[in-house]
Amino acid sequence: MSALRVGVDVGGTFTKAVAVDAAAGELRAHVAVPTTHGAEGGVTAGAAAALRGLLAELGADRDAVGYVAFSTTQAMNALLEGDVARVGVVAIARGRELRATRRRTAIGAVKLAPGRELHTEHELIDASAGLDREQARAALERLASRGCEAIAVSGAYSVDDPGEELAVAAAARELGMPACCGHELSGAYGIETRTVSAAINAAVLPVVELTAGVVAAALRAAGVEAPLLVLRGDGGAMSTESFRRRPSFTVGSGPAAGVAAALHQIGVADALVLECGGTSSNVSVVRNGRPVLRSIRVMGRPTAIRSVESWVVGAAGGSMARLRRRRIAEAGPRSAHIAGLPYACFAPPAELLGAGLRLEAIAPRPGDPEEYACVATEGRRYALTATCAANALGLIAEGSHAHAPGEAALAAFAVLGRRLRKGPEEAARELLDAAVEKVAASAREARRAHELPGDAPLVALGGAADALAPEVARRLGVPLVRPEHPEVLSSVGAALSLVRSEVVRSAGSGDGAAARIAAAREAERECVESGAAPATVATETSYEPGGGVVRAVATGAVQLEAGAASRRPLDDERRHAAAAAALRLPVERLSLLAANDFYRVYRGGEGSGAGVAVVDPLGGVPLADTAKEVLVGEGPDLLDRLDAAVDAASVNLGVAAMLPRVALIGGSRIVDLSDARRPEEILAAARRQLDEHDGTTVAVLAG
Repeated sequence: MSALRVGVDVGGTFTKAVAVDAAAGELRAHVAVPTTHGAEGGVTAGAAAALRGLLAELGADRDAVGYVAFSTTQAMNALLEGDVARVGVVAIARGRELRATRRRTAIGAVKLAPGRELHTEHELIDASAGLDREQARAALERLASRGCEAIAVSGAYSVDDPGEELAVAAAARELGMPACCGHELSGAYGIETRTVSAAINAAVLPVVELTAGVVAAALRAAGVEAPLLVLRGDGGAMSTESFRRRPSFTVGSGPAAGVAAALHQIGVADALVLECGGTSSNVSVVRNGRPVLRSIRVMGRPTAIRSVESWVVGAAGGSMARLRRRRIAEAGPRSAHIAGLPYACFAPPAELLGAGLRLEAIAPRPGDPEEYACVATEGRRYALTATCAANALGLIAEGSHAHAPGEAALAAFAVLGRRLRKGPEEAARELLDAAVEKVAASAREARRAHELPGDAPLVALGGAADALAPEVARRLGVPLVRPEHPEVLSSVGAALSLVRSEVVRSAGSGDGAAARIAAAREAERECVESGAAPATVATETSYEPGGGVVRAVATGAVQLEAGAASRRPLDDERRHAAAAAALRLPVERLSLLAANDFYRVYRGGEGSGAGVAVVDPLGGVPLADTAKEVLVGEGPDLLDRLDAAVDAASVNLGVAAMLPRVALIGGSRIVDLSDARRPEEILAAARRQLDEHDGTTVAVLAG
């Protein structure tokens, strides 16, 4: 594998690019440019500029770049700001499923954030006699006439047979509307969750349409042949083609990159990871050496989108003071960057020390209240920010990314102080405290939610880390960990986190179907052997008829959910110990049930209620639970036994049955069937699992 890895991280205020020596884990070069929200190409223009600058700095060493990892907050910011397309939802059902499908897919307006909504329109296609292409096209044209710019397709049983979803999506693209399918986002059977997920994904498709293309073009223009990978919110990776289809999977990729950096560079076991940018801050949790993941909810509605759990706070280094009469009502949520203003602390001191400096209250964006404080000279305005306050108080050490001489900041706060009837230091302290308390409140909530030990430190990342993090740590009463280069460490985390493996095989005769499967398995295996946690691995295959070859590319992340203390696979004894720790049982009480190239499945105890733990090669435990029953087998025999076990474990409620929670472990996949509504859905998923993977499959019926 090539020596250098490049990470590009698009933040709300700055876009950073770094080159890291993969073997030594050392930073070789880094570049930061302002994030280009207002450019014609959007934030991608800044990403391309940062990448070009980095490659120029590397010079001849650019030939050593193995891949470029890209993390972006674009999808998250679009959702938070309501910058989304109107989405047409096309539901497909037949027969007795029509009424229920209509009810569960007509999702109406989806609240994204306070005051922000995703608006959807709905069409239901009756496919009882098969999918009528003209009928589908007419439905799409009706949605377009109602202002829909993107399409989400959701079929009642598309996870079993996605053909109809794919056909409708293809028809939408022919009409010029970007589209996605529910089965592309989740293999679970809950159609309402799939539909909401698909609608959210479709809503940001137009926003990110150019992103991958612009960054890839910058690589080509620089003569770099390295592949471009995109970091997902759960710490996994995807190709640029997948990014174009599933941009919602990048929600949370910023916090994921930050947590990855903390795990790679510091090796913390329990910690709060605080990344302070210019516009917002993220608080994430590392517990027992692993980041905490969750399926995100959008204003209370569940989705199939997995992400590092984080608390996003509208307070950061660039947060402006919001005024109410003679007090600071709030720090943020608007920032100097949103207002298009430079920080007062970085102004030439002569501009602010002269006569005529005055306080003004502005609206950073149209529709905002005119309550945000700035200082103005005859020729220019400057924002009063939390970073300005920390510099005015002398809290940021010289040499820090956020440091500025205090004279300009004190002059600016003297003007604010006259409005507040306070001295400049008191005015600065009031603004800094307002920002710090917003962040500290989320950090306290995160600590409580995950019961972190009292001595778990606060890890400070981001360009404004030195402005806010020390004060947050002091309020929490916890140690502060400040790594080197905190302003670019998330980019380092993205660069070091991802693993890519490519396998090319001769297709032989026919369409290469058998060769595709073999190549995909080999690529997955190589990816895991290179350090990727199996649960993060995604594989894509392509057939090249001209050359008669099949190409399989597997991408994954290095031990994010599994912990990132080591990249070396563990021996059997240490994996056995990891399972025992997860189940809180002595090692001698565990027995090995099944094993393959990716997982070991252990059982602790006998009978109903015994513990089951699944351990990957890196010591990660993606599944640990009590189990009513565990089935191990292959082929039709396992299906028959699973059918009987599900029937026995189901509870008849009269109008419906409560099914057991079932998880299937086979090959590199763990499939959670908790959302299945009928026994047939569980069996269909098990049949697919057996078809896709040779060898043993394990079915866990959770207790």
